[in-house]
Amino acid sequence: MTAPRRTLPVLLSVLALASLAGCASYERKPLDLDSVREEFLARTPALPASSADAAFDVADGLSAAEAEALLLVFNRELRIARLEAGVTRANAENGGLWADPTLGVDFTRIVGSASQGVEAIVSLGLTLPLSGRLELEKARLDAEHAAQLARVAALEWSTVADLRRAWAERAALVAETESARETLGRLAEVRAIVDRMEAAGEVARIESRLFRIEEAKLVARVAELETELSASTRAIESLLDLPHAVDVVLLADLPPRGASAGLPRETVLAGLADANPAVLVARAEHESAERRLEEEIRMQWPDLTLGPGYGKDNGDRKWVLGVGVTLPVFNGNRAGIAAAEAAREVARTRVEAELTRALGDFAAAEERLADASRRRANLEESLLPLVAAQYEETREVARLGEVKTLVLLESLKQELEARAQLIAVRRDEARAAIALDELVGPAPRAAAAEGGNP
Repeated sequence: MTAPRRTLPVLLSVLALASLAGCASYERKPLDLDSVREEFLARTPALPASSADAAFDVADGLSAAEAEALLLVFNRELRIARLEAGVTRANAENGGLWADPTLGVDFTRIVGSASQGVEAIVSLGLTLPLSGRLELEKARLDAEHAAQLARVAALEWSTVADLRRAWAERAALVAETESARETLGRLAEVRAIVDRMEAAGEVARIESRLFRIEEAKLVARVAELETELSASTRAIESLLDLPHAVDVVLLADLPPRGASAGLPRETVLAGLADANPAVLVARAEHESAERRLEEEIRMQWPDLTLGPGYGKDNGDRKWVLGVGVTLPVFNGNRAGIAAAEAAREVARTRVEAELTRALGDFAAAEERLADASRRRANLEESLLPLVAAQYEETREVARLGEVKTLVLLESLKQELEARAQLIAVRRDEARAAIALDELVGPAPRAAAAEGGNP
């Protein structure tokens, strides 16, 4: 065998080995659900202290702000969403690459010739991306990854808002339970006095029985509130992805307000387009649609395909070069361009719709907050002082020896009802404030420009 004939198999072997060396290998990664269960049951809300949050300590109870920090670490939906963003990141990091070269071999043999052997020409096909579509593909993949990150940020903020709503609901249940227990203690003291008066014949049995009826009703109400409080605690633990048996006390503080709380209304409204999470997601998707349309249009432009080769033809050794260009005559990627244009229009309309929805929802939440604040002020300034004065005066009269049992019972009931109304209106106020913060976003640019904290 001559030297040229020996060169061809060697060249083919080298190219084959080089291509195999660049390929990834598969490795199975089985699930380990036993470890997942053990890790979850052993999970605690303790986090390593950092310079940014040196005051984080759950030993004195878990506050609303501390729970938000845990939420961003442990919440299962957020962890999955961040991993899903890794898919678009992988696409962005590995997109816009040249197409792999194509190795081809053409074999020829003259039929009926006994002396002529098999001849071969080896060619290597390369596509030169002269159209620039690879750069646009990279830009589109980057935009898609940015859109996915915007979705993750929006999910984080909506989950924080869900936690704040659950926390405010639990704080209201704690306050209502404590109020009912306090009234139950007062009622027990009064009932003891009424029982002695009944034994002395100073109060009719039908009057004293009213106190026992009211006490039994209040005991049942406390048990009902404790059940609701336990369910509310379980809901918060589920958001934090903590086991039920975790040894931590949830405080009953109200959730913190967002950065927009101290800003003028006009400033907040003007910043919604740059801060509302849903609007930011829609804007990122619109940018992705723009990049896709630009790429589809650029795909009309042809790339240059080269096919250099070497081999033997009719007994002669020779080099060959094939050149190919796709002419956008019949297809011209019209379907891809039309679909991308329609998708861009959808994305554009979605941005506008999300902005108008945010503006409308902001006005509605603002109205609910103002209404709840007015009702709270009315209760604190009018009703609560009246029922407190009524109860104290009734107790003073009883202390002087004139016990009006029905008036005393009604005073206790009115005070309990007034406190329950105040707790409910404070809960409504917190809900409206949370809705406003959810619309404004975690860190509006207007707040940053004016020195607000994110």
